[in-house]
Amino acid sequence: MVLASTVNSNESLARYLTQSNHFSTATHSVKPKAFDPPPNLRLSVFRIDNLAIEDVWQMGQEHVINIMPQPRNLYGYADIKADKAQDLNLDIDADNNPPRHASIVGWPEDKSERKLIAQELAANSKLILRS
Repeated sequence: MVLASTVNSNESLARYLTQSNHFSTATHSVKPKAFDPPPNLRLSVFRIDNLAIEDVWQMGQEHVINIMPQPRNLYGYADIKADKAQDLNLDIDADNNPPRHASIVGWPEDKSERKLIAQELAANSKLILRS
């Protein structure tokens, strides 16, 4: 399936969780730290609409875990609708490299503003843990 080059506002995005401090099992929630952008201000996500859950896990293993320099676990992912990022004046760059990859971009320079946005994104995402 070929995806559109622009991300639809109601599309589901997966932010893969590779660190245990990015989520809470006690509250079954995603922590804001999961949405802290890296220094290049391009937060990696994957477009997961119309995928079976097994395919979502395989994509995370193949395109996230297997390319990391240090061994990590794939604990789960934060499922968030694209419009939640767009509502916060962020854009989604659907670069499709690797397939279905996108980056949340347009982050403000101010670190405290980025933290507030990460809090909003976390609050509006759903935690999906790997069983």
